[in-house]
Amino acid sequence: MKFPLRLSLDLLPGRIARAFTSSRDNSTIFHLSPSAFCSTNQTEIDAESDPNAAVMEIPATVVSQTAAPIFWVGGDEPLQHPVIGRIAAALNKAGRNVFLHTDGLRLRKRIHEFRPDPRLFLTVELAGREEIHDRAVAQAGSFAGVMEGIRAAKLSGFHVCTHVTVNLQTDTCETVELFEYLDNYDVDGFIVSSGRGIVASASPNELQEKLQDIRSLLRCSRWEYFSSLLEASYAATRVGKAVVAAPSGDSSACEETA
Repeated sequence: MKFPLRLSLDLLPGRIARAFTSSRDNSTIFHLSPSAFCSTNQTEIDAESDPNAAVMEIPATVVSQTAAPIFWVGGDEPLQHPVIGRIAAALNKAGRNVFLHTDGLRLRKRIHEFRPDPRLFLTVELAGREEIHDRAVAQAGSFAGVMEGIRAAKLSGFHVCTHVTVNLQTDTCETVELFEYLDNYDVDGFIVSSGRGIVASASPNELQEKLQDIRSLLRCSRWEYFSSLLEASYAATRVGKAVVAAPSGDSSACEETA
């Protein structure tokens, strides 16, 4: 597993800034719900009802809200939005990394609406191997469908990551087996977070310990570090901030690729 060189370079200014300041309020990850585009701009509203509408431009006000190099697009299922491919392309054009957080069920069907970009990461949520995932989402055959979407995305030249949301019931060994299984699909990165679970947990210390245990098994300290950035961003949004105060951490021991 390799960590993309461009993503490393985009994260570097924030790391340098934190090295020379005691402030931890450095914009790294900005959480964005795709539904925001459906109510703020008539062009997007028209494009939703007309698949043949001209390619829309991202509203300038959205990008101008933050200098964060990473947009985490999720909150609701991005692939249920008709213009999400154009939203991702516009954010990439603006020089931002896009992590499109999806359940993956519609990925194979809609992959043609996206174009590969060094800053686009299709990020699929998985709860575990087939039986565990299908039980978690209460839908038989879901895991197989998601894996078909991942395979199609990789064959089409996309970066594909997987995200595992950890709770107190998550089995560490089964999660490691999932990572080993996904290696066969040449997945580009593994991300582990609580998905806002720590701030709502009755046992936050216990959950934090489990998160750290699973992250330590990722075999790439840069993805481990990125997982910590995402976790911090959830905490930031809970106190009313849209961007993350990035934690300290070493991200040196991972091979990079362009």
